[in-house]
Amino acid sequence: MAKASTPKRGESKNSSKKSTPVNTPSKQKKKNSKKSTPAKEESKDNVPTKRISNAVEQLNKYTTESKEKDDGKKSLLDDEDELNKSLNLIVVNTTSFSGPTKNFKLKMLEVGHSLYAPWKEASTTSVKDFKTLLILKDNDHGKVSEDDLNETLNESSIGIDEIITGKELKTTYKAFETRRAFISQFSLILADDSIITSLPKLLGSKAYSKLETTPIPIRTHSNKEFSNVTLVNSIKKVYLHQLPVKIPRGTTMNVHLGNLEWFKPEELVENVDSVTKKLIELYNIRSIFIKSNQSPVLPLYYNNDLLEELAAAKKDAIAHQNDTIKIDGVEVQLSNFDKALMEIANPKELTNLFAKQISDAKRSIDDEDKVEEKQIKKAKK
Repeated sequence: MAKASTPKRGESKNSSKKSTPVNTPSKQKKKNSKKSTPAKEESKDNVPTKRISNAVEQLNKYTTESKEKDDGKKSLLDDEDELNKSLNLIVVNTTSFSGPTKNFKLKMLEVGHSLYAPWKEASTTSVKDFKTLLILKDNDHGKVSEDDLNETLNESSIGIDEIITGKELKTTYKAFETRRAFISQFSLILADDSIITSLPKLLGSKAYSKLETTPIPIRTHSNKEFSNVTLVNSIKKVYLHQLPVKIPRGTTMNVHLGNLEWFKPEELVENVDSVTKKLIELYNIRSIFIKSNQSPVLPLYYNNDLLEELAAAKKDAIAHQNDTIKIDGVEVQLSNFDKALMEIANPKELTNLFAKQISDAKRSIDDEDKVEEKQIKKAKK
């Protein structure tokens, strides 16, 4: 019995060794599952930060090399290099961003690094100076001046170059050429949010063709009274912490990020990260790309789940089309048996052969028409 106990101890050691490979994978699985979860969530819902960083690095390298090649050539435009360094996101949605109606109002996205502060600083050596216009309600005329605002905003390096009212757009700048020349001076136009819907008519469609001359709504009132504090805070919020985006009627959106030379690489990465996260949250985004004006397009994001859904839906639609045939001017749904029968049937006998299917299809059309008529009657009421 004592001798038998020795092998048992040996067996227990061997058995523990043999059990180790069995237990180890389960521990590894737990570790792997913990590590893989964040990566999976990031790839699905966000653009990986490293991918954004690599893209910014490549675009910086590309635009710098392009500039070096063109240094010996005479530029036709003084600001050609500035245009080449301009950075944009191209965002593709599943459906129209704005729907059937045109949206004149800009979408303001939160960013960590101001677009306007470096733009203003860079404008000192650019063709066009950075100037800001403020449009107020007629009733608020004279309640605040450029000097008053600039004195308050100076600590944030923000300046208001001119203040006008809606009435001045109707009178002083009523003529098309006068209004266009006036508006084109500005890189940032801020307007009281209560008059923002009337500005397309007052400013004209030309103003809305460019991001920089499309007015941005801001709050100027608190408790139904004009407030300098509210106005100043609203200006600071836009100038320091927001990025404007035009909402297109189509499925492709361009997001102007500024110039590559205005930001440190890590600042651009943070801004792109904030913008892409918000757009993915708000819309059913299919893909996102980044590029400078002259560079190739670099992919940042693909919604694989959505692309698979769209591919499946397209496949179903094609399959559905293949299952229907027009008989006597009516789209008839056919089963596999019906399709096989149709192949051997006399074409002249199809009406009689599929009389039941034709009758069902007509009844379905009639039912749809009745539902539509009811909806129209309700809408008229």
